[in-house]
Amino acid sequence: MSLRCCFAALTVAGILVPLALAGAQSGSPSSAPAAQPAPPVGEMKPLGRDRYQIGRIVVDKKAGRFTVPGRVHVVDRPLEYLATTPGGMKEYETLLEADASGSEFNLACILLGLERDPHQEPFYQFSEKPVSGPRVSIRIAWQDGRKRREVSAAEALLDPKGEVRPESVEWVYTGSLSNTADGQFAADVTGTLVGFVHDANSIIESVMGLGIGAYGSVSGNTALLPPVGAPIELIVEVQRGKPKPARP
Repeated sequence: MSLRCCFAALTVAGILVPLALAGAQSGSPSSAPAAQPAPPVGEMKPLGRDRYQIGRIVVDKKAGRFTVPGRVHVVDRPLEYLATTPGGMKEYETLLEADASGSEFNLACILLGLERDPHQEPFYQFSEKPVSGPRVSIRIAWQDGRKRREVSAAEALLDPKGEVRPESVEWVYTGSLSNTADGQFAADVTGTLVGFVHDANSIIESVMGLGIGAYGSVSGNTALLPPVGAPIELIVEVQRGKPKPARP
């Protein structure tokens, strides 16, 4: 079964919901970026026991999580995104490069039952208003010799001596945008998978945002992370229970 067929079937079934408008730092609404050729997508293969592979993503529905391989991409420079597709528009300010397209990453989220919050108001890049949606946890794992190391995404991003504590950072599924002109998926066009500056093109965002209004304050925890180019595994897991309301 091809990813495109499954994605279309989910859309027809009503699992995909309408997406919010995005905007620039000025606060005026904007649509998704101009159309670019859609990236190739992988086949969705059943692996047994409610597990599926989409390209290089492995989805475990029973466990409520998926994993995607990638690598450390940027440290020691200002960051605004956690994960990008290879060659994404914002790769120069993204901590990790993941081996997945926007459509593949989003389908993995949908297979876990994630849907955009229908009450989510349109939000704008660099806005300080919190965003809402079903909660997820994000972790990063890698091999350190024979030992497997695993940390939260917030620990990987934040200065351990900074004011923001990693345990206070929450992530939600926001679903990205579709371009109303031609229907292309914004995360495919921009490559933005996970962000933390309230960019509506991202598929997952930080509830409160990180470093908004303080450019350069987020640059990656070099004392904790492996070096640039080191292989990692990005782990996204659904947080069970009722979603928390967005904090004012």
